[in-house]
Amino acid sequence: MSGVRNWALIRRGLINGTSYNAEVNSHFGDTSADAGRDAAKNLCLIIPTDSMQIAAQRQSFFYHQVLKIQNKPIIIGQPKTIFDSEVTYHPEVSIEFRQDFASVSQGRRAKDARFGWRLMNETSESLTFEKINNVATLVYQQFFANNNIFNYNKGKVIGWYTSPIDGLHLQLYCQNIDESERVAKYVVDAIDKTWHDNLFKTTTPKRNNLTPPPQITILGQQQDTPVWRPNVKVFAYKSYLTVWATENKVYDLIGRLANGSFYPIARDARHG
Repeated sequence: MSGVRNWALIRRGLINGTSYNAEVNSHFGDTSADAGRDAAKNLCLIIPTDSMQIAAQRQSFFYHQVLKIQNKPIIIGQPKTIFDSEVTYHPEVSIEFRQDFASVSQGRRAKDARFGWRLMNETSESLTFEKINNVATLVYQQFFANNNIFNYNKGKVIGWYTSPIDGLHLQLYCQNIDESERVAKYVVDAIDKTWHDNLFKTTTPKRNNLTPPPQITILGQQQDTPVWRPNVKVFAYKSYLTVWATENKVYDLIGRLANGSFYPIARDARHG
């Protein structure tokens, strides 16, 4: 097979499916897309006419300038699930949050958050696509509907709500105790469970997280001191369902249109 044909096949793989372009779209899939971020995304996306050299430059820009992977630790290991026997777990719903990019200081990364719950009345074997559609509808209505995206103020205070029978083990980093209780109560109510005051606990660290941070000088250049658990507002932007088996299978529950609106992702129940 010629080198040109080899590259055409590789390029098609990078563009389609869950490969490189999907990773780029996921990273830029925030709730505040603007012309600047669209331009940056377009610089990273590989297109059908790109040569191998151009595609390599796009990948290098995305991984080293946008994600800055060179500044992140490398963890070497093998997934634990490979050594686990197959166990019937309860599927887990996850909702991911991200700071509005318009509020992120230049040179800083947007803060994120996540919480979720398990479907205690379901197992990997009992789950069907029809049931997944019902979960997607619930998540959409409670956290994404009518572009009224659920958000909260993230910070250093930790709110804990643990109810194994309801599939809940919430660990919420919020700006204050009242906010952590508000979010916990909202989640409990959203999934139609009963709130119990005795299951809610909070931890307030003494360490300072004031913003804006003081300036420090490193190698002759002034920059902001990194803020520990800063107070920021985060917005729901993605949700998925993890179905546990020998290997974890993830099903997206929420999609996002070009205009920023969200919708529940439906699946054909006939295949459930």
